[in-house]
This record gives sequence, structure tokens and C-alpha cells, in this order.
Amino acid sequence: MSNSIQMPSSLYIHIPFCATKCYYCAFNTYSFHKEQAKTYLDALQTEMQLYASRTAPLQTIFIGGGTPSILSANALGQLFTDIQKHFQICPDSEITVECNPGTVDGEKLSVMKNAGINRLSFGLQAMQDETLHQLGRIHNVEEFLHSYHLAREYDFDNINIDLIFALPKQTMEAWQHTLSETISLEPEHISAYNLVMEESTPFYDWWKAGKLVLPAEDIEADMFQYTIETLTSYGYTHYEICNFARPNREVRHNLVYWNNEEYIGLGVGACGYVDGVRYANIRGISSYIEALCQHKKPISETERLTGHAEKAETLMLSLRKREGICLADYEQRFGEKLEVAFGDTIQKWMDLELLEQNGTHFRFTRRGLFLANEVFVELM
Repeated sequence: MSNSIQMPSSLYIHIPFCATKCYYCAFNTYSFHKEQAKTYLDALQTEMQLYASRTAPLQTIFIGGGTPSILSANALGQLFTDIQKHFQICPDSEITVECNPGTVDGEKLSVMKNAGINRLSFGLQAMQDETLHQLGRIHNVEEFLHSYHLAREYDFDNINIDLIFALPKQTMEAWQHTLSETISLEPEHISAYNLVMEESTPFYDWWKAGKLVLPAEDIEADMFQYTIETLTSYGYTHYEICNFARPNREVRHNLVYWNNEEYIGLGVGACGYVDGVRYANIRGISSYIEALCQHKKPISETERLTGHAEKAETLMLSLRKREGICLADYEQRFGEKLEVAFGDTIQKWMDLELLEQNGTHFRFTRRGLFLANEVFVELM
């Protein structure tokens, strides 16, 4: 039996606008139009009103997209003012804004800094202009470096850089170069994801048509192994499958997801988890705005996970963390030991050397990390 529900203290806000859509991206995004963005932000403020009384003082806020930094300085300022108007924010809260290189300038960074934004996340992906062009990115390496150094000039001292490996035609040498150049910038956090072919993306269509050459699986595994060994040797803690942080710089907001805790999700297509119910918002901007014009929550679907499904989700999300799942936390949440529901499954994974017990936790072995998706499919 789960413990009594506590009010969420984390907030995700989706800004769906981009200059162009990258060829690998399956996120709910739309081309940027200034007037539509203004109407969207008005609707977003209405949605904030509908949730304001349902949250505890916020410990984490994550403004993602899309490209939040594509908004004007004035629009960003209004967004932050609206958040502060409707929600209490803890003094030591972590507040992240995703930024695309080439879409930030001094005025926007000043607005963010003055509004209390204390963490930026830059989508770099690769350190080669040719690769960025092949991905459909709007920036080049020089523009990324300018944006990154400008953020440092405005005293942002908690910056994440997103990278992708196993890209079409990418060699190990190219990935090593990207990683080396990124490390030299000394960001506080690095996210390194392997490319996943998502349906409804140009990359997926080209891949299915045989027009996209991806690195072999063993090369992809070598890239992942190299990433782990290199980043940890430079003092980054490998604390989640794809995430590496300087000491005490783990992203607190994402830990809410991985600990299967509740959070508010606002914006078109956003997901949230409140009162034991997972919900997803309407994915179309016009329909989203229309619902909020009627002061209705723009929710398109809900699901209450209970019983085995909730336990499996908790196990799956917790295993994303390198520390794994805390046996005491699981027992406190569900009133039974982990082995009651998953004893046979866990034993099988341990026999296959995918899982190990590390004192108070079950966690993936290094081999298990490479095969995590297969494990998660079995749990689902």
C-alpha cells in the first residue's frame, strides 16, 4: 500500500516552439510564431492558476521544450513573473531553462539571472559542424561556444551540456573529439545519450528506407563504455544511465522522475503525476489554448497506476539511477519487500549478471547498463 499522497513540489513547463525541428526529434514542438507564442503564454498562465493551490513550495522547476530560449527577453520575463505570481518557490530551489545555442543573448541571460534561474541546459549534441548540419541543428560549434561563454559571463555556475552518440556515420574518433572538447569547457553536468530512432521523425523514415547508416551495435557499446570511463576519470559522477555530474550537481528535477515522485506538468503535450494519477495534456496548440480559454484543464488522458504496475514502474525508474533501487524505500512505499513481487525476475537478472546487490540497493552491473532497455521491456 502506498503512503498518503503529498502535494508535488516540482514543476515542469513545456515551451513547444523551435526555429526548425531537428531530424531525430519526436518531441511535441512547433515552428515559432511571435503572436502564437504570446497567446500560448497567456493560456499557460491560466493553467498555472488551475494548479497553483495543488502544489507545495517548489523545490525544482524545469522549463523545457522545444526551445524556451527562442522566446524574447520580454516574453521570458513575463513567464518567470507568472510562475512567481502563482507558485511559492523555495529559496534553495533548482530552476532550469533549456537553451539552444544561437538563441541566447545578453538581454535574455540578464532576465533569466534576475528572475532566479540558476541552471541552464545547452543542447550541443556534437562538436563537428558537418554533423550538426546532418542532424538538422540550427547552430554551429562557434555559436554554441559563444552562447556557453556568454552564460559564464553572466555568472551562471550550473550548466549542463547535452550530447548524442551513435549518430549516422559517426566514428569513435569523432565522438572522442566531441567528449574531449566538452570536458575542456568544464560544465557542471553532461548528458550523453545514444541516438534512438523515434517513429514520426525524418531520421526514422530515412533509416527504414536504408538511407541512414548507423554505427554497429558493438561500436555504440564501445562509445558508451568510453564515455563512462572518460567522464568518471575527469571527476564526473555517473549517477544515471546517461547523466554525469560534478559533486552535488546532479539534476534534482530529474531525480524526482527517477524516484517516481509526483510533479506538476504544464503546457501543450506536457505530462504530470498528481494524487497518484499520471496525466498527459492535449498535444495540439490550438486545442490546448481553446481548453484554457474555457478555464478547463487541458488534459487528454489519465492513468492511475496501482498494484503491480506501480511497483514495476518504481523499479524501472529507480534502476535508471546508478545507485539503483533502495530496498528500504521500496518497502516503506509498498509495505512489502521488493522480492515479493520481483524475486524470480531479479534472480534471473542476477544470474545473467545484469543486476547486482550493493548493500542496501539493487542496481545494474556495467553489463546491465548496456542492456537496460531489454530489462525495462520485460518489466513493462
